[in-house]
Amino acid sequence: MQFLIIPFLLIVVFLLLFVILIFLVLSFDIFLELPYVATEHKKIETIIKLAAIKKGETAIDLGSGDGRLLLAAAQKGAIAVGYEVNPFLIAITLIHAKLKGLSENISVYKQNLWNADLKTADVIFVYGRQKNMERFENYVFRNSNKKTRVVVNTNPFPGKKPHKEENGIFLYLT
Repeated sequence: MQFLIIPFLLIVVFLLLFVILIFLVLSFDIFLELPYVATEHKKIETIIKLAAIKKGETAIDLGSGDGRLLLAAAQKGAIAVGYEVNPFLIAITLIHAKLKGLSENISVYKQNLWNADLKTADVIFVYGRQKNMERFENYVFRNSNKKTRVVVNTNPFPGKKPHKEENGIFLYLT
């Protein structure tokens, strides 16, 4: 009987550790300044429309999350580059890219978005909390090239007037 208890306890301990690990991975970004918030599919359509992506252009997503915008941009022919710190979300992005045959056009860097190289961007995607938008505005306009299209989801830049606005999505030109 004792021989049956030990394997049972090992299985229980393993399952408990597995549940804790999953919880930690999924709650990783709760402690970050910019937690993951998925973009609705309807908004993705509006973002891609306003971005007016042309084949071969570079689209950068600051805080790319699960890669929804990267996938949509790559489907339009863009070279899509994401900056994300959550390894779980990066893995999801890369798996989806592989499954959709877009992995050659999508790169994701496990890097803080405030260190992103924006000089190569034709389009930049931003989705941040209201309290972070002034910082995003300063960072994007200081570090991107002229005539870069910046598409902002939900919270507009406080110091700039958008070129266009549709469905809570704001388009700016640097």
